[in-house]
Amino acid sequence: MNTKGNVFVVGTSGSGKSTAAKLIAWKLNRKHVEIDALMWLPNWIKRDAYELASLIRHELVNGPVVVDGNFASKGIYPSPGDILVFLDYPRWLVISRLVRRSLTRVAMRKKLWSGNKEEFRFLISRDPELNPVLHAFRTHSERRLFYTTLLGNSIDTTNYVIKTSKQLRQLIIEL
Repeated sequence: MNTKGNVFVVGTSGSGKSTAAKLIAWKLNRKHVEIDALMWLPNWIKRDAYELASLIRHELVNGPVVVDGNFASKGIYPSPGDILVFLDYPRWLVISRLVRRSLTRVAMRKKLWSGNKEEFRFLISRDPELNPVLHAFRTHSERRLFYTTLLGNSIDTTNYVIKTSKQLRQLIIEL
């Protein structure tokens, strides 16, 4: 299997992008680039879109790397030879994982990117920009359609649609 290019791991929020990307980066002995870590500034302020895209491009040029996050919404597209891994898990599984993850982060007061912490008020908010569970629920179908189309049109990349944890484990073994 050709693993010379960058690897992009995508999926809806809570699908396990960061976990999968860390495992792939470890297996390939590459740097793991988490888009959320580049995007979020202190106090949950989003970095300027142009600056964020520039930071991601810088990482890609200095790669190969393993990127997790929805890169296309940041104006980034894969190059020929890159690998795309789409974590296409069912909505119920993503939501259950996300609820568990978010509650754990709140209870443990886990510091995330730039020292930010998830707060319980986020989980009860009706605003999908604040509530990660609501955001994932609302964007799941849209992301599925977008990435299914993107992978279908990406003929110069190696593409994987992962629907089960078993498929992900097998891919990591084969890399």
